[in-house]
Amino acid sequence: MKVWKFVLAGLALGSAAIAEEDIASKMINKDTNGAWFIQPEKPKAKQIKAEVPGGYAFRIKANKGANPWDVQASSPVAGAINEGDVIMLNYFARAEEPAEGGSSLTARIQLASAPYSSVLDMTSKISGEWKSYCAFRVATASIPEKKSSVSIHLATAKQVIDLGPVLVFNFGKGYDKAKLAFCDG
Repeated sequence: MKVWKFVLAGLALGSAAIAEEDIASKMINKDTNGAWFIQPEKPKAKQIKAEVPGGYAFRIKANKGANPWDVQASSPVAGAINEGDVIMLNYFARAEEPAEGGSSLTARIQLASAPYSSVLDMTSKISGEWKSYCAFRVATASIPEKKSSVSIHLATAKQVIDLGPVLVFNFGKGYDKAKLAFCDG
């Protein structure tokens, strides 16, 4: 938890308003925030040492697929999300071997099974340096406990992407979104 306190302190520095809150109590993926499951399993993702919270990341090689989700990384989310909740996704990534013209990834918080409906979508240009990518949204649907996941679609181009930890927060209904403006990606 010491590592996550450092990450959470960094998030809090992004907004003086959020610095006064116990942001860790809002995290809904505490047990899985360092876990990525890669599909398909071949070629197998490689665990690497990295200068990110937790000290390691997963290196994933991807080729352009017929669909962006033909290669994807997913991480389970244990907490419930209710329609109208203010939710935030924050993950660490870099492009070890960027796609021609640059790497761009879509990350989603979605149902973990069909129909894979999303309550948060964000698309980010991924640089060659480790960076935290962050976005918040108001959930457009409800997802029960242990029924959602974060999914990052990697088959957008031939590329090698390193993924570090992923954090998901639920601030509930009516939360002041201005406190999260620092992360609206």
